[in-house]
Amino acid sequence: MIYYANSEWSPLKSNPFSVDGQYGESWSAFIYDEEIQYYSNVVHKTKVYCLKVSPDLDKDFQRIIDFVKYETYHKRNVIIKVHKKLRPSIEAVLRNNFADNDTAIRETDPRWVVHSTTKDSWEEIKKSGFLYSPSELKRMNILVKEIGLKELVEPKDYSDYIMFDILNGCGEIVVNSRQLGYVCTKPDIPYNPGVRLYFDAYKIIKDGLAVRDGLHIIKVKEKLHFQEYLAMAVTADISTTRELWTPTTYTEWANRYFLNNVTLLE
Repeated sequence: MIYYANSEWSPLKSNPFSVDGQYGESWSAFIYDEEIQYYSNVVHKTKVYCLKVSPDLDKDFQRIIDFVKYETYHKRNVIIKVHKKLRPSIEAVLRNNFADNDTAIRETDPRWVVHSTTKDSWEEIKKSGFLYSPSELKRMNILVKEIGLKELVEPKDYSDYIMFDILNGCGEIVVNSRQLGYVCTKPDIPYNPGVRLYFDAYKIIKDGLAVRDGLHIIKVKEKLHFQEYLAMAVTADISTTRELWTPTTYTEWANRYFLNNVTLLE
């Protein structure tokens, strides 16, 4: 079910659509926030899993469509908070945009996506030949730190997926948070970098493996045979000029290295 909240509601407050005011695992929320210029699922002290998006970044409504489609597929009720002037348009697109077309490449899809991981995990990936979701790793009795599940109230099914990000995304912040043991969104603190794995997003999408949830550009369920889709693995030891890194500087350097060299592989 889809519910539209009024302007007074926030994810820090009780649920206005449930009998007891609680949310639980069967609820999520999407907010068009006109006061931000980004999108994020980091909402401190939230009582429900929530994605906040700047309307300027979703003029084609693709993020809200992907979010609602994914959430309702997983049988969650979705609370939507939008400016009243947008509500008729939102209601219209949500009525008419649920046809499956998961192998279509969109104009907004990047050619390359990245998955950040630790050096130890990269060694295990190379041995197995697969990139595994946290749930699959747990079934294999491999310890996984999932920082976001608790602090961000992420749905449990997020553990079933391998997440991919845009090149200038937050992958290193996620890895750094795991190293620290808590969600840390500071991009300019000291950081011990791992490995950035660059993948061919177009091939993943064309092969029908891409899942869209409104937050991640794409994700893949359970496992991915990495050699079929990997374009390049970049590690900090390739650089000979920098010893101290932050999530920002490592991301910027690794992206430059990748983009300068990826054409040699095509």
